[in-house]
Parts: sequence; structure tokens; C-alpha cells
Amino acid sequence: MAENIVMSEMTWTEIEEALKERPVGLLPVGAVEAHGPHLPVSADTVIATEMARRGAEKLKEHGVPSLILPPVYFTVADFGASFPGTLSIPADTAVALLRDVCIAASKRFRCVGLANIHLEPQHIECVKKALEEATKAGASACYADLSRKRWAETMGPVFQLGDHAGAWETSLMMAAAPAMVRERERISLPPLDGLMPALKKGAKTFVDAGGEDAYFGDPTAASAEDGDNYYESLGEVLCVSVMEHLGSKA
Repeated sequence: MAENIVMSEMTWTEIEEALKERPVGLLPVGAVEAHGPHLPVSADTVIATEMARRGAEKLKEHGVPSLILPPVYFTVADFGASFPGTLSIPADTAVALLRDVCIAASKRFRCVGLANIHLEPQHIECVKKALEEATKAGASACYADLSRKRWAETMGPVFQLGDHAGAWETSLMMAAAPAMVRERERISLPPLDGLMPALKKGAKTFVDAGGEDAYFGDPTAASAEDGDNYYESLGEVLCVSVMEHLGSKA
């Protein structure tokens, strides 16, 4: 198996050699969105990329090689659209972009497995529609929807309450990219309720949900150790999803 599996860091000749092993393509799907005053707007993409790396390690244990594709940064992010730095694109554009990337990658890879932790409801619908359209076009692609009970329960109670830049996501950032966490701001933030109750009441934006600083949960409760544990679960979810998909194609 190739030593370097991050496609954006590889030459075309190195990729050509790696493709001889019929690898899976792992596609990080992120967003450009406000994540409190302590995390960068790229947080979802950073976390999704690390999720793909952890999933690749687990797939390797099963003898399944993989390459990590360049991430898709842009999608629907309307919940945080009022915050500077958030870049939300129309749903139709998001669907077309993700669909066409999956179709293009499927021409070279055994299948495409999406790593995604951006859980805005409309984005999830975009992912589902993109995969449906890609599959109809002949692509082989799969996705583990973390909002489904099967996977949500493995993420723990903090996640299930609707964490956004709280203890869950902040822990993941502290484990994957600690230099990107603004520690002084993090430790000064008061805990807030999770986003889920507000979503159930019909909130459509972070501000409507009471998140005037674009975070929900308790960033001060985060730790790199917890982040590593969360990545263990995320990597397993991605690995299982890909293995089940490959099994269904066998």
C-alpha cells in the first residue's frame, strides 16, 4: 500500500501507482462556516479530513487500501450565513458539485466513501440527493449519516444534544489541529444548551437558536484526549460504512 495516501500531496505518477491496488477514495466533505470565536471557519473540513485519515487506517487493517481525496469545502451553511466568513452555496449547486465529484472519482476508485460531520439538515439532504444521482449515473459511493440513530449513539450524549463548536467539535479540533484552536477564547466561553432542542422548535439559524456567537455546548469541557476517542468512533463508522458498501457490491 502507498505510504502517502493524501492525494493532494501526491504526484500523478504516485497516484497512478497507488491505483493499481484498486483503492477506495475517501472524500472529506466540509463547510466554510462560523464555529464560535475559538475555532476556524474550516473546522468541519479539518475534522472530516482527519475522520478520513482514521477511517483509512482501519480499512488498511482489513486489507482495503484507500486514498484521501481533496476535500469538498463548499455546501449549504445557511444556519451561520449571517456570520462573517460563512460561505453558503445554493442547495442545487451543492448537490451538483458533490454528485459530479463522486462520479469523476468513481471512474478511478473502487468506490467513494464520504466523510462528513456537517449536520445542517439541508446539507444532509444535499448529500443524500447527490449520492442518489451519482448512483443512478453509475458511480459507486456511500455515506454514513451521523444524524441517524445507529451512528449518533456511538458518538455520545454531547453529540446527540446538538454540539456545534462545543465540547465535541472542539475536542476533535484539539486532537487534529491544536494550533488552530484559540485557547484564550475557548476557556472564556460560557456553556450553552445544545442546538437540538432549538432545531426541534423550528430554528433556522444559529441566532434564532440562541447562539449569538455561533457555538452550542461547552467548549471549556473539550480535551484532545476526548477528541482522539471521538475520532476512534468516527473512523470506525467510516470503515464499517465502506466495508458494508463493498460487501453489497460483491
